[in-house]
Amino acid sequence: MSRLGGGVSPVGGDGMLSKPITGGKSAKMTDIIRTTKLSRTLTKRYIDNRRLLSISSISRHPIYKNENSPSRSFGILGGGLAGLTSAYYLSKHLPQSNNPRQITVWEKENRFGGWVQSSRIGDDNLAEKNGTGSFVFESGPRSVRPKGLAGLISLELIKDLKLLDSVIVIPKTHPVKNKSLIQLGFGFLTQSAQNRYIYTKKGLQKLPSSILSLIKTIYKRPISLIPKSILKDLIRTNEKSRNQIIEDESIQEFISRRFGEGIGEELISGMVHGIYAGDYRDLSVRSSLFKPIWELERRYGGVLKGLRIDNQKQGDSNDKQEEERLRKTLNDQSLQDLVNCSVWGLKGGLETLIIALRKWLQDRPNVILKSAESVESIDVSPDGHSKVTTSLGVYEQIDHLISALPPRVLHSCLSPTLSKQLEVLTVNPSVTVGVVNLAYRSTRRINPIPPAFGYLIPASIGADLNPNRVLGVVFDSDMMPGVEEIKSEGGDELTKLTVMLGGHYYSKQIDSIPTIDRLTQQATETIREQLGITQDPFFTQAQIQKDCIPQYLVGHHQRMSELHHQLKPLNLSLVGSGYSGVGLNDVVKSSKDNAVNLIKNDRSTGLENFDSSC
Repeated sequence: MSRLGGGVSPVGGDGMLSKPITGGKSAKMTDIIRTTKLSRTLTKRYIDNRRLLSISSISRHPIYKNENSPSRSFGILGGGLAGLTSAYYLSKHLPQSNNPRQITVWEKENRFGGWVQSSRIGDDNLAEKNGTGSFVFESGPRSVRPKGLAGLISLELIKDLKLLDSVIVIPKTHPVKNKSLIQLGFGFLTQSAQNRYIYTKKGLQKLPSSILSLIKTIYKRPISLIPKSILKDLIRTNEKSRNQIIEDESIQEFISRRFGEGIGEELISGMVHGIYAGDYRDLSVRSSLFKPIWELERRYGGVLKGLRIDNQKQGDSNDKQEEERLRKTLNDQSLQDLVNCSVWGLKGGLETLIIALRKWLQDRPNVILKSAESVESIDVSPDGHSKVTTSLGVYEQIDHLISALPPRVLHSCLSPTLSKQLEVLTVNPSVTVGVVNLAYRSTRRINPIPPAFGYLIPASIGADLNPNRVLGVVFDSDMMPGVEEIKSEGGDELTKLTVMLGGHYYSKQIDSIPTIDRLTQQATETIREQLGITQDPFFTQAQIQKDCIPQYLVGHHQRMSELHHQLKPLNLSLVGSGYSGVGLNDVVKSSKDNAVNLIKNDRSTGLENFDSSC
């Protein structure tokens, strides 16, 4: 599943979404007191329970010992993007060794990559439609924004893996300068990069392309429609407009308080559907894409005032220095279109990145990749070696474990004592998303909408207009052309669409998840009713992506700060979309940061960015 605004989300709930103790002042003070008491007794608890944590159960599996290993050994749980990039950055910066067990990656599936999955549909499926070649369906992310430090880190990874020749660049507003793109007929890319729509009761309406443009849209409304909170924001200069005890709130609470009810129910809930497949009434504003404007109000008392002051500041000095270094590294003229583009993708789909990572790691003498081997349990010792029990064996004397597993899956693998102490891992649920890829062939453009990324359907659209609980539709042929090579006869044009369904709707009605056949039927019905495309697709692919997108409920930042301090005595760190962001850039950056910290400091929790003492 992709962000329609660029970026990337992986593509459930196990019942109703559980809410943390947040909201009222007394509840929040209780949270603070509990967290403080926990932090004070944390170290003593781990010392007292040290022997309990290291107890190993008798296993029927063979035991592998790292007795002849180099100075440090690492075990990585999970072979998705987070696990592979963790292994990449560790292997790249650690001394080389002929012992392949210095870094071990375990993946339960037969393939690596997790939610990053591209399917190539070959000649046989095209022959009857007078076409040759192949086309690509994405079951997960399909585009990436090169935004900020995290975006530059991903671009550096692409460059280091020698994938620049495979990159597809989608420009912003400027004309396409790349002659090869123009020759291929991609001159419309500028238009598709800017056109993102939201489905309303009045039809499709254009969506702001960034948080800044969203704010501009709000402030351009007639003066009679501007909420009192915005007028206060314009008038106040010294007063803070939010009680400082409030450490977090839902996206809906923040938007309603700051900008008024209407803007949130329609516009914001649609954006949240496209990125998180979640309910904006449940998700944390502090841990979402709206964090920047929430921080502006927290620091300066108002959004506009904060924008004015913050633009004059330099931001985090370490991040700025690293961003400057990366910009110099990527300063080659041939890379400028990529650094400054709207979004980018890869020929053959984003799984091209996974394939390149896997090949790179397989050539490293200090890395071993184990697929089709699931992690069953782990024993983490505070000041010693750890043990991993998998479906095929037991691995002992591992110096440090990196978990790239979903938080709840990791929790189920912990010893009883540790699982009780790390109960916070179970708070956030994940949602399940139905992903249906559709391919059409026609002698003309069958999509009645101008070239665009696609459209989102907000929560304000009821079951009468959205009976299949569709979250959004991606116009793949518009937003990422050039992914495949197809030759057709008779002037046929390939149109690819992806329909995303369910998310938080499935979580609240767990028995409502349809079969694959029914899911495909719902997707084609939606395209027929909302876009007026009456012809049947010549090829379809549908998948149920179970528990694919973590939901950062209100209080996520505080819980991760607590978890960071709980992990400090242990040789265990956490990476992946369950903690510091659901996008591809977020995952790559957190994996790199954790690996660098481990090499420099010997210890890392992976959650240092939540440490308020830093």
